[in-house]
Order: sequence, then C-alpha cells, then structure tokens
Amino acid sequence: MVSQMSLEGYCSSFPRVLPFVRLVVGNGERIRFWEDLWWGNQTLCAQFAELYRVISVRNLIVSNVLGNSFPLSWNFNFRRNLTDSEIDLLQRLMSSLHSVLLSPSSSDSRAWSLSSSGSFSVKSFFYALSRDSNPLMFLPTKFLWSSKVLSKVKALAWLFNLAGVIWVPPRSIEDMLVISFKGLGNSVRGKILWQIACLTLIWMVWQERNNRIFEDKGRTEEVVWDLIRFYSSLWASCTEAFRGVPLSILQINWIGVCVSRV
Repeated sequence: MVSQMSLEGYCSSFPRVLPFVRLVVGNGERIRFWEDLWWGNQTLCAQFAELYRVISVRNLIVSNVLGNSFPLSWNFNFRRNLTDSEIDLLQRLMSSLHSVLLSPSSSDSRAWSLSSSGSFSVKSFFYALSRDSNPLMFLPTKFLWSSKVLSKVKALAWLFNLAGVIWVPPRSIEDMLVISFKGLGNSVRGKILWQIACLTLIWMVWQERNNRIFEDKGRTEEVVWDLIRFYSSLWASCTEAFRGVPLSILQINWIGVCVSRV
C-alpha cells in the first residue's frame, strides 16, 4: 500500500499508472470540471464536446462551475446562446450531475481504481499490466520475486522495468529475462542461472556506476565480471535446482553444470 501523497508521486513518475487512477471530488477546488476524468468513463469535454467548444473559459475547477452549496449553481459561462441541440446536451449534462455533492471540509483526492479501498498496491498494478501486455514481453515477475538474489536487486530490476528503461541488446529488461541463452542449455538449471545472472548484471552495473560517479572509484572490467560470476553462482546455489552442486564447481563451470541435468 502507498499513501495518497505516494500515489500522486507514482502518477507523475509513471504514466502507465494514470489509467487506473480515479479522481474523487471533495470540495472541488483542485479538479478541473471539463478536462479531468472525475465523472464517468470519459472527461466531460469528451462526453459533451459540442458544449465544450462554446464555453468561454476553460480549465475551470469543479467548484467554479457547480458552486459550493446545494442546489448547484451551474456556472457554465457559454460565449453565445445555445442551439436547440446544445440545450438538449446541457440538460443531459445537468441531469447526470444532479447527484454530485461537494464537501467543503474535504479536499479533492486520487484513488486507486483497482482496489476497493482506493489504495495503491503493486500486486493489483502488476495483474492489470499483465492482462494488458503481451505475456512474452512482460517482466517475469513470479521468477523475479521468488529468486534468491537480494531484495534490493529484485527491487532495482522491477523499478528499471516500471520506469521503461530501454537498452540494446537486448531491447529491454523483460526481453533479457525471457529469452533463452543457448550456451546454458534449455534445462531448468540453465534458465534459472541465466535469469539470476541477468539480475546480477543489472545490480553490479548499477553499483559500478554509483561508485564511479559519487566516489570517483572504479573497478576493472575483469573484476566486475568476476563479481557477476561469483554472485550469480552464489545466489543460484541457493535454489532447489542447484541443490547438491558445490559452489566452487558451479562458479567455474556454468555450462557443464547446467547441461548435465535436464
């Protein structure tokens, strides 16, 4: 779960969050009447485009249009007299909004539409994205969170993917984790070791980047690759697939260990 303030931060940082966020009207002081999505499945400027074209002032907040008391004020500020068809649309709009009640003591807010509580959760966001995404191109989260790498390594990979970090080759983090590296074979061991090695690579490159930028320290390429190999072997040895394989053997012979068992 995240707080309301955190949800607003997610909205500004990750555009993919926005379709699942709904605006909740309180006093109507922050939500734009026409342009924001707060009533129905579309903005009012989309639902009533003919009316929106003839208003004189745009970006009005809800309280400017409806007022702060009941009955509602209906301050639309059209720049000309309405035609008969536009009057019909206006009547439809007013009828649909008749049940709106502003609360002067409550601020406008955002709520997470995928949960009954209105609070954001990573789990609900993941399921929503997985339904809308090509499963072959979606981050293999089940593996990610159940892997034996450190929690901060898992979190870094998840955030890189959520932020849309793209690189070549491969094209993206999810690409890297789902492709099969033929050198390690097609066994369970080969797939697990490949994915753990990918996560370790992300972590070590991130560490090296921070060391060079903030501490003016850097390790040689050989040292970095040795560390990637060591930590990949260490974390892989903690999995059921590599039970009984000595760490010293795994570290020096990835291919032999992986292809020796289907």
